[in-house]
Amino acid sequence: MEKHGQVASLCLLLVFDAVELLNETVKVFLMQLLNFTEAVAIRRRSLEKLFQILDMYDALSGVFPDLEAMVMDEFVCTEAERVLAGLGRASKGTFMEFENAVKRETSSLC
Repeated sequence: MEKHGQVASLCLLLVFDAVELLNETVKVFLMQLLNFTEAVAIRRRSLEKLFQILDMYDALSGVFPDLEAMVMDEFVCTEAERVLAGLGRASKGTFMEFENAVKRETSSLC
């Protein structure tokens, strides 16, 4: 009976190690994706890029609940929240710049 307990303990250790390894692997790729997304959010704003920013915001906000449930590292979730906020600010700023450009254009026509 003791041998079965040792085998079960070993199996649990292997599963926990595999989960930890998977979490670390996902973290590396996720951080690369978040770094790319952040770079998009902070670059010069243009109307042509607005839909890309909105698509990235929509995609990240859509998977965020699953990300929080799957990723054990709080840092990754915090980074994802920060990047999501940056994308939101970038889209709002782009909308504001577009609004100002339209106002300038309309005032120059009058």
